[in-house]
Amino acid sequence: MIKQKFINQPENITQELLDGFTMAYADQVKLGGENIIVRTNPKCDSKVAIVTLGGAGHEPALSGFVGEGMLDCSVVGDIFAAPGAQRLFQALQLFKREAGILLVVLNHSGDVMSANMACQLAERAGIKVKSIMTHDDISAGLDAPVDDCRGLAGCIPLYKILGAAAEEGKTLDELIEIGERFNNQVATLAVAMGKCTHPQNDAVISDLPDGIMEIGMGQHGEGGGGRQNLISADDTAEKMIGLLMKKIKPQSGDKA
Repeated sequence: MIKQKFINQPENITQELLDGFTMAYADQVKLGGENIIVRTNPKCDSKVAIVTLGGAGHEPALSGFVGEGMLDCSVVGDIFAAPGAQRLFQALQLFKREAGILLVVLNHSGDVMSANMACQLAERAGIKVKSIMTHDDISAGLDAPVDDCRGLAGCIPLYKILGAAAEEGKTLDELIEIGERFNNQVATLAVAMGKCTHPQNDAVISDLPDGIMEIGMGQHGEGGGGRQNLISADDTAEKMIGLLMKKIKPQSGDKA
């Protein structure tokens, strides 16, 4: 079967994607190393650097949020794959500073493993770095342990919040406090009604039969809250919003 995709060689997707991205937005971003996206106009070393990591294939996340008042660096893996610890360590070396580095990690096994290993290497090299993990996906259950909750779209507002606070000159510890406060007040949920295939090889990651949907599917097509018959848009929104409200428990008059 002919692949219905505008690609050249599958093994070059990530590099071509990043080359095109940095060429199109050269006034904002550039390559700081292999698969390392950094700001073209970096902020001063007296301010905390905000770094994140993750696989390609989710654009504009994560590298699309590198810029003033947001991320200082995005370390990119192959399609749907975490970057290795050595590449992340290379990025941390680029941002070594007295103010420190805050590493934002989405709760996925590959990302967490690379982050832990890179932070250990950074500590040995005298690099001041602390990490914060996102775990906003509630598909594992409203009372599921934090470690069982995946990091999904909740990272996007977090990048903006932490990036803006860092630009204001907040310390590393202050940024951790702000980030954890946000983490404790955010919940996300995804829905899917079609199969997910890998962009490089067309391998089917998940397949939903006709007439079936899944509320809680992960960003790569991983299983979530369970499959059910397809329902209307209004009914889907009502069900998802209901679950999110039960998790966050908002009250009248609440402020962010």
